[in-house]
Amino acid sequence: MDWKTASSYYETRLSDALNIQRHALSLANLPQAQVPNKLIETLIQEAEPTRRQLERLQKREFRIAVVGLEKAGKSTFVNAWLECDLLPAKGGRCTFTTTQIYSVANESEQRLEVQAKTEAEFTNLLTELEKANAKEDLNTIHANQATLQEVRRKRDRTFPFTRLEDIKELLKKYVADERYAHAVLEARLYTNKLAQAEGVVFYDVPGLDSGLAKHVDEAQEMLSDCDAVILVQRFTSLREKELEIIKFTELGDKNVTVADKLFVFLSRIDSIASPEALETHIQEASQDWSKRANLPSQRLVSGSAGAYLILNNIAEPQTKLEIGDPSKIASDLQRLTGITDAESLKTNATGIPAIKEKIFNYINHERVNILKKRCEASLNKIISTSEEIYHLVGQKHPENTEEAKLFAENNRRVLFAEWWNEKWLSIKADLQQYYDEYVSRNTLENLTTDSLPKIEKFRQRYLQVVNSEMQKLREETLQKKDTIFLANSNPEFDRMKANFAWRDDLYIDISRVLSTIAHELALELKNEGLKLVEYMTTLLWGSDQVKARLIENSEAYFLSKLENSLSVLFLRFARPVAEVLIRGPVNSDTRNKIVKSLGVDIEIVDNYYTGLEPGYSVLKRYVKYGADLLFNPETRQKVLGVTEVAASKDVLRDLIVPQESVTFEVESDINAFEEYLCAAIFDAASFESYCVQELKGLVDSFRDKQGTWTGVAMNEWLQGNPLLLAEIPRSLQGTTSDLEVSERLKQLSIALKRSSWEETLKAS
Repeated sequence: MDWKTASSYYETRLSDALNIQRHALSLANLPQAQVPNKLIETLIQEAEPTRRQLERLQKREFRIAVVGLEKAGKSTFVNAWLECDLLPAKGGRCTFTTTQIYSVANESEQRLEVQAKTEAEFTNLLTELEKANAKEDLNTIHANQATLQEVRRKRDRTFPFTRLEDIKELLKKYVADERYAHAVLEARLYTNKLAQAEGVVFYDVPGLDSGLAKHVDEAQEMLSDCDAVILVQRFTSLREKELEIIKFTELGDKNVTVADKLFVFLSRIDSIASPEALETHIQEASQDWSKRANLPSQRLVSGSAGAYLILNNIAEPQTKLEIGDPSKIASDLQRLTGITDAESLKTNATGIPAIKEKIFNYINHERVNILKKRCEASLNKIISTSEEIYHLVGQKHPENTEEAKLFAENNRRVLFAEWWNEKWLSIKADLQQYYDEYVSRNTLENLTTDSLPKIEKFRQRYLQVVNSEMQKLREETLQKKDTIFLANSNPEFDRMKANFAWRDDLYIDISRVLSTIAHELALELKNEGLKLVEYMTTLLWGSDQVKARLIENSEAYFLSKLENSLSVLFLRFARPVAEVLIRGPVNSDTRNKIVKSLGVDIEIVDNYYTGLEPGYSVLKRYVKYGADLLFNPETRQKVLGVTEVAASKDVLRDLIVPQESVTFEVESDINAFEEYLCAAIFDAASFESYCVQELKGLVDSFRDKQGTWTGVAMNEWLQGNPLLLAEIPRSLQGTTSDLEVSERLKQLSIALKRSSWEETLKAS
């Protein structure tokens, strides 16, 4: 395979490989693809040298870097190669910027292109010179601001030519003349004198030891992006900066060795003192390179480019002054090499024809193998790594879109179910902790009124409602009293008739009070229940399904159910007390009959009385004696065995007029009824147990509906509830991530198959 065919072939294959690399990297960068970092790093590391090689092939360029220290003779070497003393090579620094020399086939294509620095690039140069404390360069630039500005203003320029000699002064101006060269970025010389093969490019870069970071950067960039390297070496052993050539070459091209593409020209041998010293010089250099880069000895050529220019009458006067008298140079070469023939001395002794022959042989025969070695290594790494990524990801993700959707959905649902099982345990634990702290009595001790558990707050609310309603009852019944008393004075006040009439009206009001108390208690319990439901709703990320499932989404229905249940409990114990205390006066047949009809029901309340007044400790006893049991010392002594009365002063019934007597009796019975409501009925009706039962019932109902909440959680997840999404693992937060993996996997598969098919087609 010749170079042209090989270039076309590998241009296509490298393009395919970079396309594969792009798809493989796109797939590997997805976190859910779970591709090991080492595979990703391999793809990234291999892409850049492959891309650089592809660009060279696309431009049909074969790049040869000519490098060395300052004053090693690089420009003189290139001049000898071109058979023209073209590039400046005087004693001081003579190359300020990179010179690129391109090989063209036709004389008509020859030209010099000069690319000027932009203002930003020129400013960066000044900054770098200041950092390097390059005062001489800075002074030179300052002194030549006008000419440097002129170069930047004219930007890029092209100068056609027929003979190299025609552009010698122009090239010197833009490459070596400090009045202009500092403003030049690149000089490109297109000539048919460089090589027999088209597309060969020489890069003549300023010395590595110039002291400017810019020159080091240029050298590194050039060495990492070239096909061959010619090192013009002046000294036997490598200097520190010359060792960087090895490093830069290895870093830029890991698939071929330094020995694969390096040639060394041991320059200025005519300055060596003796043949023995020359032999030692060559041997030591050969051994040094063999040790450092495994470079074979045939890759080293010794000679003198300056001598070649002088002896072949190519040198310009300045070069002659720099190098010396032709007869002396010829004599020195004869002495060192033993060659006496004048023609042979011009060629073989100077080494230029020998190095050119080696380079041309490399270009014509070896470079295809090196290209193959470099490209095949890149291709193998990229394709094998991409195939490994493809198979690795393909084990977990289908390539087909529909299968991927089904696989992704099934996998996500399984992962969500696994997460939900753990979450459900946490939810139940949180609910139980909330119930213990804020509902049950477990933490009642040392709590403030505001933080009382729900049960105790329910009792407090009950007492507040009883107190409030009984106060309103007293006010209303006292307002009615005068009307009732007048209605029962015909013409004299009838105490018994008025008493019964008042009590009939009062009983109706008390029935209303009992209903109101039951309603207020139901409201309180409903509010506490809703707070519990609200907390349980937060456990399921605010889903409106919680309330709907627990109380059928109707607060009115929930309240009605509670009120009915509380009324039944309340009236079971409150109504008998109201009957026996309010329906009939003390010692009336009506009261006695009610007591008899109630039987043991009237005694149940006694078991729950928690007040301190002994007169109320037995309801039937109070019913029998009425207010006397509280305020008559004799009655209290006789019945209770105590002398203290329930008030701060004695109440003498004999001194009370009939209206006051009735009022006192009725008010005492109202007070007694309130006492029993506060100190007995709450516990007798088991309101605490009922409250616990209702609130705990909500908790139990919530816990028993695990299946319901599983569906609710699934719906909230699929609908993208942000509160839920903030809790679940990242892998469950998206909805298209796994599909994206499959789509990119498919693209990689197509790229791999296309590359394989094209390779098979070309091979056949």
